[in-house]
Amino acid sequence: MKPEKPLTDKELEEWENSRDLEAELLESVRQMTAGKGHIFMLSAISTRKINRRLSKD
Repeated sequence: MKPEKPLTDKELEEWENSRDLEAELLESVRQMTAGKGHIFMLSAISTRKINRRLSKD
């Protein structure tokens, strides 16, 4: 599968403006309450690495 090239700033802005976040969030909640959600468990080491990266920003 060939990876897609990243969106340009203009394309990204258009995509973001076309989204209906309220509908997306409601659908996510419906899926979670129906048991269709996914749970990802991170190891303590992975969590520490992620937190370090976030704190650098």
